[in-house]
Amino acid sequence: MDLYNKLRGVPTVYYFNSDDKTSLKDHMERNFINVKIDNFKRVSTSKYTKVNIVDWKDLLLDKKNYKLPASTAGLSITVLETLKEWYNNTEEEQVIICRDTIDFGLYQYWNFDWEYLMTRIPYDWDAVLLGFENINYIPFYLHQIMPAHTFGVALLNRRYVKKLIRLHCIGDQYKLTNYIANKNFGLHSGTPDYFVGHCGKTYCLPMFPNHTDFFDKSTKRYAITKACRLAYYDWWRNDKKRHSLDELFTYGKANDTGMIKKIVRYLGTDGLKK
Repeated sequence: MDLYNKLRGVPTVYYFNSDDKTSLKDHMERNFINVKIDNFKRVSTSKYTKVNIVDWKDLLLDKKNYKLPASTAGLSITVLETLKEWYNNTEEEQVIICRDTIDFGLYQYWNFDWEYLMTRIPYDWDAVLLGFENINYIPFYLHQIMPAHTFGVALLNRRYVKKLIRLHCIGDQYKLTNYIANKNFGLHSGTPDYFVGHCGKTYCLPMFPNHTDFFDKSTKRYAITKACRLAYYDWWRNDKKRHSLDELFTYGKANDTGMIKKIVRYLGTDGLKK
């Protein structure tokens, strides 16, 4: 394993960033350089906003039944549009998509590289969530996606991207009101937090938390982000030392329960040092 260049060989990374969030753009691109990723592309999320919703609302099929904020619809369309362009204009077999609030600080604690990770993903995978949050608990081993997992960083294969396009793209329009049975997402597939990972055979390994610096401290979202980030750091800094790579990359083990972090335990905990 190459523990000096752990992300050697990653596919192209597309990150989503608003035009007015230049500090987040700088954050992402500085960190890509630090972890030696040079095949990244920025995708603007400023094309479809609540300010110009009159110009693009007709892109939504069944828009009268879409109940989420315009900003969520705009991001959903941007993500799906990006996946369509990638699928139609490249021959790449895999792609990574991510938000622009990702914390790269745990890179130094991983005891494996990208090549090793890819050899340990089960053969039937469609997607792998490498960064996500959950309001309940997070298993710190490779596991199948859980009902409340959200989207932060995701590896997708070509077969799965084709499926996402089929489910959510009708011509030049987007269907974001598909019925689902997941109460965590309001029974509709209207957000990337749902459809990026929950539409296929998705495995999860918590490697990239969100960074608390980029969230309003007065919000519930900040509290959840902070608690999840603390759980990530606690695992990789401390608990990881007590477990082998085989334990990290398998599930259904006798000690699975001991490798799970309950997020409620980290609510109200002092923040991490930067």
